[in-house]
Amino acid sequence: MSRSQSSGNGGRWFLCLIGVLLVLIALLFEWLMLRSYLNAKKTRQWPQAEAIVIRSSAEDRHISGSPPEARLLIRYEYIHEGVTYVSGNVSARGSKWSRDRDVVARLLTHYPVGSSHQAWVNPHSPDVAILEHDTKAAGYTLWFPAVIMVGGCGIIWGAIRGKGA
Repeated sequence: MSRSQSSGNGGRWFLCLIGVLLVLIALLFEWLMLRSYLNAKKTRQWPQAEAIVIRSSAEDRHISGSPPEARLLIRYEYIHEGVTYVSGNVSARGSKWSRDRDVVARLLTHYPVGSSHQAWVNPHSPDVAILEHDTKAAGYTLWFPAVIMVGGCGIIWGAIRGKGA
């Protein structure tokens, strides 16, 4: 085997490795995005219940070296199948910290104590309910990692096929 032939094989192996890594990374992102989409879709199927806000306030935190943050602390009651439950979830992901106090202020005005809202109750765990659904946007962008996956497969195909073959 000549020297140029062995260096060509090394280049092909390297390109195959790059292609495989692209495919694996794209598969990981596809899985994460699909999981996020399916979770957001699933909560829309949960039964609804009327929720009454019993506590609504802002919580602040300041971690040294970063700007102060705040989030909504909420508790609401709802009745599901004759049983009264209390939850504190705005969405399935909980209450997010925000550096923008206006976001938290808007949530406080939207969820004042005594206000009534629609809650979606997890039928498998009725003590878990949400007031807002997560976005399904991840499902609408599944094509992007798929393009990267196709590109990785193209790199692998081109390396295997070889330039002079």
